[in-house]
Amino acid sequence: MIFLDSSFIVAYKIENDSHHEKAVKIINEIVEGKHGEAVISDYIFDETITVVFRRSNKLSLAIEVGNELKDSIEIITVDNLSFENSWKIFNDQDNKFSFTDCTIIDLMKRKDIKDIATFDEDFKKVNGISVIGIP
Repeated sequence: MIFLDSSFIVAYKIENDSHHEKAVKIINEIVEGKHGEAVISDYIFDETITVVFRRSNKLSLAIEVGNELKDSIEIITVDNLSFENSWKIFNDQDNKFSFTDCTIIDLMKRKDIKDIATFDEDFKKVNGISVIGIP
């Protein structure tokens, strides 16, 4: 399995994003099965369509991206346990992870997901997580 971060999905969908070409390459690898099944969380869904809408200023593109995600990928819900675990991670951190990033860390650990497609360098600091997309 591979967790897709919003930075990765946005880079794939926004053609003038500086990471677009890398994201396309990684999407092709995911489609070929190189990284296993892709998943996101409901928080990443929210963050992704919000950023796509803000960056593109096109509601239609945000809706298109949302529909594609809903139709093609497993969306894991941040339940009460994940929320509380993430709040603890957020409070105890030495890094500068957003609360949404803390939910990713918790979900990946709880679901035993080792790989994340992201362009957020901070995830390289997390033990047990392998970042796909950043050398």
